[in-house]
Amino acid sequence: MVACAGACLALSTAIGCTYRDAGGTQFPDYPPPPLDQAVAAGDTLPLPSPSASPAPIADRQAIKAMLYKAGVKHGVNPALVMGLAWWESGWNESAISSAGAVGIMQVMPATAAADGPALLHRSVNLHDAADNIDMGTAIIRNNLDRYRGDLVSTLVAYYAGGAAVRPWRYLTPDEQRYAWGIYRLAVAFQNGTGPA
Repeated sequence: MVACAGACLALSTAIGCTYRDAGGTQFPDYPPPPLDQAVAAGDTLPLPSPSASPAPIADRQAIKAMLYKAGVKHGVNPALVMGLAWWESGWNESAISSAGAVGIMQVMPATAAADGPALLHRSVNLHDAADNIDMGTAIIRNNLDRYRGDLVSTLVAYYAGGAAVRPWRYLTPDEQRYAWGIYRLAVAFQNGTGPA
């Protein structure tokens, strides 16, 4: 894990085996043992596939630029924004989940209605790619602030809501897979080896 984490996301050693990027996001070093062993051995596992069909290749550069811009705007590592968006939708702006989450960042309409005015000081059109990315990235920033930079708590809250946030060993396998998968994607995007 040290070899991977040392190179990823411009992480620096903070306390023990916890790393923080330049924006203060804390990247813990406590994934489940099989994944930890895989990373220590060079992490040859394939990157996670997105939850939806990926965006057409022709659209990916424009979407990548929007994700980067939103990350910078909200003070979130752009690689993290890219990784979360890839996991959620494959950067497919027309993706709609079975639960009703919409777009590239897979934001629930009720969340956008409540959090858009609170976080962005305006209403949000989730079917507009730029608005969707802006809203999703604002939620990540809000979660990072709320959980004092703890990446796992931030991602679990994005995935399942704040009530699901608890220590790693008590997370469901789906919550652990979600947090670890997005972390791995963020590392890949930061290192220039992301899937898009």
